[in-house]
Amino acid sequence: MSRLIRPAHTGRSIRSGVLTIVLLAAVISPGWAEARAGLHDDHSGVRPYPAHIHTGTCDALGGVEYPLTDAGQQDGDQEGTNPAVIIAESTTTIPASLDDLLAEPHALNVHLSADDMGTYVACGDLGGVVVEDRLVIGLAELNGSGLSGIGILTATGDETEVRFFLSLAKPEDDGGGVVASPSASPEAGAAVEAEVTVEITDFAYRDATLEVPVGTTVRWVNNDLFPHTVTSTSDDRALASGDMSKGDEFTFTFTEPGTYEYICSFHDNMTGSVVVS
Repeated sequence: MSRLIRPAHTGRSIRSGVLTIVLLAAVISPGWAEARAGLHDDHSGVRPYPAHIHTGTCDALGGVEYPLTDAGQQDGDQEGTNPAVIIAESTTTIPASLDDLLAEPHALNVHLSADDMGTYVACGDLGGVVVEDRLVIGLAELNGSGLSGIGILTATGDETEVRFFLSLAKPEDDGGGVVASPSASPEAGAAVEAEVTVEITDFAYRDATLEVPVGTTVRWVNNDLFPHTVTSTSDDRALASGDMSKGDEFTFTFTEPGTYEYICSFHDNMTGSVVVS
């Protein structure tokens, strides 16, 4: 059973690097990794990242309400692709119920280091869909840190387990996920058989505003571990993908000009639009 918790605030759209656990095996360049946010203390491991639950939102942080365990390197031997995305993780049980945390605006904020608490590297507002006493939030990159991730808050009676993961954003990710984009309008009477792919990755539609000519087919692909939808905000419900699990696709051919706005019905901070001309 799920329940939708809408935060009592209007925060930034979690768009750029809100990574899912499935990205634990993504490949990056080691040299690039060391250059972003000083992720390495040295070549042997990951620096600790202090974190807290604050009152307020990521756009207007209040005071620290609950300190969290510093995010550090995962224990154990690496398996699979090498080198893998560098991951830091943290798990803390705090003396507050999940309902209490969601009753007022709160945010999970991550700092660069104990010596530089004034530099924030990632943040996520607490709000979203609670499924079986569990809330998953996105942690957006701050201050060009290259760090983003997810937080998982699990209700345990009067307490809440707060677990979060940090990862480096891919260096080639410039916010665009369009694989192919028609660049010119067709001549009158000409048939258009173009197809554009929009990837759903890191809790975001990777091309939030897409402009295409009439006749274009748009294909949405869910790369996230968690379900998403492509759902029209207009009454005509032209776009209605239904629940899309990881690997699912939804296609729609736009035969009429206009602006088609849509959201994810599970995560209302995920928005997109297709402008057809």
